[in-house]
Amino acid sequence: MSNSHTYAVWCPDFGSERSDARHFKAVDHEQAACKWAEREDSASAEYSIVGGTSMVVMVSRGDEEPQAFTVSGEAMPHYRARPGGAA
Repeated sequence: MSNSHTYAVWCPDFGSERSDARHFKAVDHEQAACKWAEREDSASAEYSIVGGTSMVVMVSRGDEEPQAFTVSGEAMPHYRARPGGAA
């Protein structure tokens, strides 16, 4: 990934502090926040963010002042077809 940096991302609503942050390679703060949301949703198996719950996360690169980002998602329908007649 060109021009990527390491960002620290944490969610105060989960009781997390900067020292609890997960680290992601990303091109900007927003991409790091989205990577956190994707990882958090898949790790919890509840998919609450994709289910419509927005969360505020803190994102920081290096020693800079953290910035707040609201992460949200949406479920995308997935369809498939198989050869054959009746299901």
